[in-house]
Amino acid sequence: MELTIDTSTRYASVGAAEDGAIVAEITWRSDRNHSVELAPAIRRLMDVVAAGMEDLTAVYVAAGPGGFSALRVGMSTAKAVSAALETPLVAVPTLDVEAEPYRGMGMPVRAVMTAGKTRRYLGRYADGIDPEYDVVKDEETAADVRERTIFCGEGLPDVADMLRDRLGDRAVITRAVPPTRRPGSLAALAHARLQAGETDSADSLQPIYLRSAQVEAAQRAWPG
Repeated sequence: MELTIDTSTRYASVGAAEDGAIVAEITWRSDRNHSVELAPAIRRLMDVVAAGMEDLTAVYVAAGPGGFSALRVGMSTAKAVSAALETPLVAVPTLDVEAEPYRGMGMPVRAVMTAGKTRRYLGRYADGIDPEYDVVKDEETAADVRERTIFCGEGLPDVADMLRDRLGDRAVITRAVPPTRRPGSLAALAHARLQAGETDSADSLQPIYLRSAQVEAAQRAWPG
């Protein structure tokens, strides 16, 4: 059984999966209480699936971007569990988790998360092209969109009207009522990495904050 942890934003989640398929999940609005709420949520999850921590065979974690302190809570917990149980640790960019349900639908995807009052984390996805991650101004989420493009993500409501005004029918706006990320998406993406032999080191893994050089580093680490 695999454990998923996502504390990227005010909406947090934990999930239990088998071979990348989610079997139980808990999602809640944590705001700034991740440090006191995450461990009890994991205990409740394990009770639901009638399993113990010793039954875990892998730990999957959303790596960011997101809130500085929130990300560190999830990352440190995932690393501690992985190290204690000597199980594989697999991290996935949070923007990839946002985009996963919409990829493969024949259109480019742009995942949007809040990075500040007027700035967004933006993930750009297109078939056959490595994902691109960036921090942009609100209006730049619509830049260079030349075809019908799916927009998704927790930060979408803040820019949805602007996207409709600027792009018209080229903007396919998804239902964006938080929580927009599902543990099942994280489990599927992480399990695919695990099956490909791609794991992370608990000693060196760090959250993605998408500041300056981290944009390029993220794109090298997770090319899609």
